[in-house]
Amino acid sequence: MKNRTIIDIPKITRTAIKEVPKTWQSIHKTYLHPITKKDVFRLNFLAILVGIAVGYASLGFRFLIGLFQNLFLHHQFDWHLISPLDHKRGLWMFAILPAGLFASSALIRIFAKEAQGHGIPEVIEAIRLKGGRMRARSVLVKAFSSSITIASGGSVGREGPVVQIGSAIGSVVGQILSLDPKLIKTLVGCGASAAVAATFNTPIAAVIFAIEVIILELKTRSFVPLVIASVFGTIVSRIHLGNEPAFFVPKYSLHGPSELVFYFILAVLAGILGVVFIKAVYGIEDYVEDLKIPFWSKPLLGGIILAAIGMYFPEMFGVGYESISDVLQQKSSLEIMALFVVLKIICTSVCLACGGSGGVFVPSLFIGAMLGGAYGYAVNEFFPDMTAGYGAYALVGMAAVFSSTARASFTAIVILFEMTLDYSIILPLMFVCVISDQVALAFMKHSIYSLKLKRKGLKFISDISVNVMSITIVKDIMTTQIRTASSSMSLYEAKNKLLQYGHAVYPVVDQDSVLLGTISREDILNNAEKHPKMKVAEFMHAAKAVVREDDSVLKAISKIEKTRDPRILVVEARTRKLGGIVSPIDFVRLSSAEAE
Repeated sequence: MKNRTIIDIPKITRTAIKEVPKTWQSIHKTYLHPITKKDVFRLNFLAILVGIAVGYASLGFRFLIGLFQNLFLHHQFDWHLISPLDHKRGLWMFAILPAGLFASSALIRIFAKEAQGHGIPEVIEAIRLKGGRMRARSVLVKAFSSSITIASGGSVGREGPVVQIGSAIGSVVGQILSLDPKLIKTLVGCGASAAVAATFNTPIAAVIFAIEVIILELKTRSFVPLVIASVFGTIVSRIHLGNEPAFFVPKYSLHGPSELVFYFILAVLAGILGVVFIKAVYGIEDYVEDLKIPFWSKPLLGGIILAAIGMYFPEMFGVGYESISDVLQQKSSLEIMALFVVLKIICTSVCLACGGSGGVFVPSLFIGAMLGGAYGYAVNEFFPDMTAGYGAYALVGMAAVFSSTARASFTAIVILFEMTLDYSIILPLMFVCVISDQVALAFMKHSIYSLKLKRKGLKFISDISVNVMSITIVKDIMTTQIRTASSSMSLYEAKNKLLQYGHAVYPVVDQDSVLLGTISREDILNNAEKHPKMKVAEFMHAAKAVVREDDSVLKAISKIEKTRDPRILVVEARTRKLGGIVSPIDFVRLSSAEAE
């Protein structure tokens, strides 16, 4: 994997590195911080603790949902999960849902804004921009806001919140122990892995999910802790909840090679529907955000809409496992399945847009099951001798829509296998997942997770094999300790203040630290004696090698190649305040750390 080493750095950068007046031994000692055997042992031990802690946090979140469900729906104190379908529908829901969404949005707005939405993009953002650092309070805020949303009937899933909760636990452990950011990021992945494993009883898929979606890294140093955390999270779950699959389904299999034609059509439909789901989630969010009404009225309005739909179709309340099971066991009708595709997209989008907190993983499974079931029902009517029952198409459709929305085909394939323990359908499952992923990619570059990051102005590439230079931002590697010249400073002052440091070029800033240009050591030396009172601003030059803090390292390297200046000045995106400087040494540090 040569693209993971220093060979990947452009020739001009390597030339600049040779000019650094340090030996390689000194550079390694000063700038590189490889993970030691002691770090590996500690990380693996902490993975056990995180796995156990997240396993119990997952159980606690489950019981919290049950507690609020019983309080809201049956006015009793109990913590066992109940089905919204068991509740007698009535006008009471027009009070419960608006109140639930309002309480959830108020908690988030007051205590932890990062707990808003479906959770997983916030975890990815913490790894990309914050060195894996997440606030401890986000654990409690996410747990309470999401449990209230789901218990009151919000049409969202449990996986997003529990992943954010688990990741935050891993992050807090790393911060308490003052670990290196690389280790904290791995513990964040461990928390996510343990959370998925404990929630769905899918230890293998949990590890793949953490690798494919969260940390985008497949190395022994991170893979081993992820597995350990997943194992212990699963053990905790099985001790208390048993070892049963999430769904019990009949044995389905590929009817024959010719049936792949029908599955191919399903893959195309799932890919398109995945894009529709993504656009609906963010489109309705934008619409609600643009409404010129008070903050408190938005969750009330959304709650009324959801209650009105749920009065006639209570299957839209909560997570929706019961409806998925009915379709997998072929206990539904074509009309209901087709209608539920549309209603679930609307209900999940409205719930998230109006202040609800919850995941989109299970909703995507729900939508996929209904799409696959309706499609399978139709093709089985016309081609009964060539196709399996519609439950098989529902099962494959679940994974296909998740694959097209999350762009995580490997996770989709494995998690559906583990959730059903049905290996006989693996061939069409694999085929449809990768095709739906590619169809969705043809219409939309971003997944439902990465699009949220893009809308914040962050760059995100969902490719495990991508060069680290393209997924690391400049802010993560820049040096913030820099010597600057004020534009109002005299040349005499500049000479006395700056020349002692021996740099060839100094950034010039105004009183607000906004970058104005650069001045060379040579200009200061040549003119300080002749014109001591003249200002630095009169001799400065335009700064050519400048990037923003959120630009990729790859862009900084290309800047060096164009300008032939190995010193890249880094400014804040909006204010253009000088934030730091990037040099070839920083590229060496990043490249060497990636090669470990």
